[in-house]
Amino acid sequence: MSYSNYDFEDFNNFDEFEPFEQDAPPIEDEENDDNDDSEEETSPQSRRTSPTWKYFNEQTTQHPGYPVCCKCQCVFGKKTGISTLKRHLESIHKIKIGNVKNTGKNQSILNFRQTDPWPEKEKNERDIAVVEWVIGDAQPFRSVENLRFKIMINKFDSRYQIPDEKTVKTLVVDYFKEKRKNIQEDLNAIPGKLSLTADMWTSTCNNDAFLGLTIHYVDNNWNLKNFLLDIISFTTRHTGNNIANAIKSVLTEFNLLEKTLALTTDNESAMVVCGRIIAEELTRELNDQSFRHYRCSAHILNLAAQQGIKIIDDEVVKIRELMKKIKHSTLRCDRLRELCSIENLTYYKPQLDVETRWNSTYYMIVKFQKMLRPIEMLAATDQDIKKFVPDAQGWIKINDTLTLLEPLEKATVLLSASSYPTISDVRFLFLGIQQHLNDYIGKEEFSQSEVASSILQKIDQYWEVVDSSTLASTVLDPRTKLTLFSAGEESTNAINAVKRRFSEYHTPMSQPAVINHDNGEIASTRDYFHQLKRRRLNNSTALNITRPSTGIYEEIDRYLALPCDDNVAPLLWWQVHFREFPALGAMARDYLSIQATSVTCEQAFSVASNTHW
Repeated sequence: MSYSNYDFEDFNNFDEFEPFEQDAPPIEDEENDDNDDSEEETSPQSRRTSPTWKYFNEQTTQHPGYPVCCKCQCVFGKKTGISTLKRHLESIHKIKIGNVKNTGKNQSILNFRQTDPWPEKEKNERDIAVVEWVIGDAQPFRSVENLRFKIMINKFDSRYQIPDEKTVKTLVVDYFKEKRKNIQEDLNAIPGKLSLTADMWTSTCNNDAFLGLTIHYVDNNWNLKNFLLDIISFTTRHTGNNIANAIKSVLTEFNLLEKTLALTTDNESAMVVCGRIIAEELTRELNDQSFRHYRCSAHILNLAAQQGIKIIDDEVVKIRELMKKIKHSTLRCDRLRELCSIENLTYYKPQLDVETRWNSTYYMIVKFQKMLRPIEMLAATDQDIKKFVPDAQGWIKINDTLTLLEPLEKATVLLSASSYPTISDVRFLFLGIQQHLNDYIGKEEFSQSEVASSILQKIDQYWEVVDSSTLASTVLDPRTKLTLFSAGEESTNAINAVKRRFSEYHTPMSQPAVINHDNGEIASTRDYFHQLKRRRLNNSTALNITRPSTGIYEEIDRYLALPCDDNVAPLLWWQVHFREFPALGAMARDYLSIQATSVTCEQAFSVASNTHW
């Protein structure tokens, strides 16, 4: 658009032409004043010092003496004020110029480097990168307000303006809502059924309660997958009915009611009621009798171990107090570190146990045991430490207790994983623990027979629940099949548990692609329990002999006829044999996704305190 034929003296009657639309970055001056009158719009001093004039040229050949916008070539009148020029920059080019106070004196201005910010598209891309960092690294929203963080980002990209804490929170919520929409596509792609874990968590900061829900399934490539499906703000009473309604609401939202096979929670009474309500309602509304509530196996082991530890409480209290005195004294920690170095032993930082986690007590005692010699040397010159060092008889009790608790600790670690099937290991591990405890209950020279009996009593209390809930998954594990069941009624019940659900899967399935699974991380623990299994089998002369079936159950007989493979990854085995056993393979894909513990959901809350809402 040309302005050569206009009489620019007429510009006195209005401020500016309709400007061209063009993106431009905001410039922020080092001095800001909310009073726009602080600058004299037409004063020569203002024209010389205001940063506004960096964006206007009065020396153009075509319009000498008239302010011409360097961004869009818009021409203004000779007497156009600074305020008008600023409004043009801010409204058309999104450039905001701060006010310079005119004190009547020659004023020096700090010339910070001014750079154009990114246009909206490029800025949004960078905002998303910050949001993904905040989410992925569990950073508090306030981290973007950190001065050093801002300086670092400015060094990397001086054109990027970091959003503030409030904006980041809004962006995170928007990002979550967008991803939530995409979750449905992933859920629709699940080939079979899925299982859930749930847990309640209450913030120690404000007592706000939340219900977490994680989802677990085996995908088309026979990989066990899991992710956090939802965290629900829980403002009502923590009753089984309210928890069940909240879980059903999420399942309904994602169309998962018919696909849900199992829910694993801890043994808290409200969770048990919740599981029963969901099972009853799915049976009534969908005629789905396959859904089942599973008790967290790690929680059962925790209850059993805690009951046993109470019997040796005096010795545990001594070790706890000793560790506390060392941990809370820098001088004692330094001295113990020196003594460990002298003895060529590894120094372990003193650890205190947590009442709700029995294995923390186990690890505390183990650390104490490994540093026993340096601790005795420290106690020789420190009377406060010496009175808490167990005597010879106390050490016998502690060592015997560690012997009892060792398989419980190994089982807890193995069952708490979520990257490989765990539900089929529950029976295998619990039977091994029972055999281990029985071995020591009858030993007269063993000092902790009473502890062993107490732990076994608690495990037996939950055994009926564990037994009935692991029948099908144990048979569908190619490493165990019927080897964990005695001949006769036990084996028959296990086979019938598979047959009751088998007809639902009796359809041909296609063969998925072959992949590799790493089984090395759990091999040593499984070897430990295989020794207990062989010990148990040596005490029994019964053999599992099954009668051949006909009709649709013939596939089950062919599967059971194959030898067990103790060292194979279950999902890899079923992937290779899926075409040979299509119905059982589909069934195994569903049942081996069930979680033995609710640890996965609990871990989702372990980083929650890092996020500032």
